[in-house]
Amino acid sequence: MAIVKMKRLRLLCPRPDRERLLRQLQSLGCVELREPAIDLSDPEWAGLGKPDLSGLEKAREQSLLLNGALDALHRYAPAKDGLFTRRPEITEGELFDDEAYARGLDAARQVMEAEQALAAKGAERAKLLTQKASLEPWSCLDVALDEEGTAAVPIHFCSVPAKTDFASLEAAVGQAVEPAQLIRAGSDRELQYFLLLCHHSAVSACYEAMRPFGASRVTLRGWTGTAAENIALLDNRAAALEREEAQCAAGLAALGEKRDALRRCVDRAAQEISREENKSRLIDTDAAFLLDGWLPAENADQVEKLLAGFPCAWEMADPTEEEYPQVPIKLKNGPLAAPFNVVTEMYAMPAYNSVDPNPLMAPFFIIFFGFMMNDIAYGLLMVIGTAFFLAKARPKGTMQYMMTMFFMCGIASIFWGCLTGSFFGDFLPKLFALLGIDDNFVWFWPPLFTPVNDIITVMVGAIAMGVVQVFTGMAISVEEKFRHGSALDAVTQEIAWYCILGGAALAIAGNLLAGLPPALGTVGLAILVLGLALLLVGNLIRAKGLGGIIGFGGDIYNGVSGYFSDILSYLRLMALMMAGSIIATVFNTLGSVFGLVPFLIVALIGNVLNLVLNLLGCYVHTLRLQCLEFFGRFYQDGGKLFRPLTVETKYVDILKEEI
Repeated sequence: MAIVKMKRLRLLCPRPDRERLLRQLQSLGCVELREPAIDLSDPEWAGLGKPDLSGLEKAREQSLLLNGALDALHRYAPAKDGLFTRRPEITEGELFDDEAYARGLDAARQVMEAEQALAAKGAERAKLLTQKASLEPWSCLDVALDEEGTAAVPIHFCSVPAKTDFASLEAAVGQAVEPAQLIRAGSDRELQYFLLLCHHSAVSACYEAMRPFGASRVTLRGWTGTAAENIALLDNRAAALEREEAQCAAGLAALGEKRDALRRCVDRAAQEISREENKSRLIDTDAAFLLDGWLPAENADQVEKLLAGFPCAWEMADPTEEEYPQVPIKLKNGPLAAPFNVVTEMYAMPAYNSVDPNPLMAPFFIIFFGFMMNDIAYGLLMVIGTAFFLAKARPKGTMQYMMTMFFMCGIASIFWGCLTGSFFGDFLPKLFALLGIDDNFVWFWPPLFTPVNDIITVMVGAIAMGVVQVFTGMAISVEEKFRHGSALDAVTQEIAWYCILGGAALAIAGNLLAGLPPALGTVGLAILVLGLALLLVGNLIRAKGLGGIIGFGGDIYNGVSGYFSDILSYLRLMALMMAGSIIATVFNTLGSVFGLVPFLIVALIGNVLNLVLNLLGCYVHTLRLQCLEFFGRFYQDGGKLFRPLTVETKYVDILKEEI
């Protein structure tokens, strides 16, 4: 398939029809709105303005409320959703039911109020516990906390650091003032607490004596009665609050039945936000509004049918070349290539007038991944796991594409595993040896090659696949250059290097490999010379004279080193294949040393770890080969992903219906 052709839509419609039109465009889901290229500060456009954004603020506030309520329910009434739980299906009419939305907002407020009440009680109880902790050091004294003593002998509540030698403190006070008494109370991690009793005339002298010890007065305002009495009151109040918290938590848990309704409302709020954000891209007058956007050409008839129901003026037109950088990109591919859209989006979207790389990349990605994984058991686990997830969870978007991609890569792994005879590495031969079934068992059929024993074969295969992909990328570049009127560049660059590389390979093969006709080397040498001539001509055309000669020399050096290093990069296919096989063999060998049961345990754990590592390694390195070695030959990026105004949900699936 290819990059979808787009059309530009311009529309002028009466303002009273704005909400209804946007709602129906959102349901249709194929028009991307954009900011019109109008300078509203220009006096010529003084009558135009932007729509009111109060609706967007309101939608965001409602979304915040609903998501906050869901988070609260997640904490106090966790959902029992499983990994493979299917999302419920509803119609758009149900999603946009205003009465249900109002009830959901009321339920969200109820949840938030209950959580705030619970939080308030928790904060109050925490405060009581803090107060109790501050009173506990005084609980051993039968002295009222508001006791001030007499006019002659006041009572002071004091403290010193916990590391202070209290006996030394008493001695210092006794030497400074006579008589004076320190009555020791309790202590905590930081402080020791005590009462100071002395004549009021000696208070200053006592504090002066205690200053070197870090003593300070403790203020206990607001308390009456002894510390023990107040602690008992605090415990009673804390216990009552704890019971109230439990009741509030139970009430919140009971509100868990509203979770499904809240989820629908969260999805509804997301649609409101999307529509209001798109509304901000319109241009308004008092009587009408202007809409500018893009839509796929294949959806033009649907949009025309929709607009026929509105009293509006509109036009659709193909983009001009000057508009190509602004055209959003939508990729349309078959079931084999579509999952690899995620790879392209991760890298960069192609330019509008370039080529969609996914149909060309998909076979290479699948083959390379399977070549590196090359294990029947690993492939079976991938196929079964992804198929089960796709069938049970019914994911959409990126997750669906990723699971489908790994499903196909699992099939490729099974294929290569059949060629190498790998099933959890050499699990079966070692298992049969331990069972005494067949000590000479290798595989059910003769493997075509094995990664450990046929290193040269694996290396040649990896390089050959690299050559095929690099040459394919060059061929795509040739086609693109011819399509865009750059035939000379194609002939003097890619085609020239085809001749140079192919001619060099034929010349070497004809002269060094026995059994080949000697004329093959001569033909290869002639093709090599032709390629060099084309490369030189291209440089002389682009930069005449000495500049062309220098450019020719630079192209030779850069081309040889570049193609050589790029093709050698494909040796990572060999490295990953061998690494996975060797790691599996190591785990199987370690387990087989200790007998059957340890073998099964060690082999199972080791191969699971190896599978996880291989999934990551094979994906990353396959992705690298596509993005650097393949895309670098022809890919033109710079496109922007097509993001239409549409209904996108997180918690429910939408059954399409006519609106």
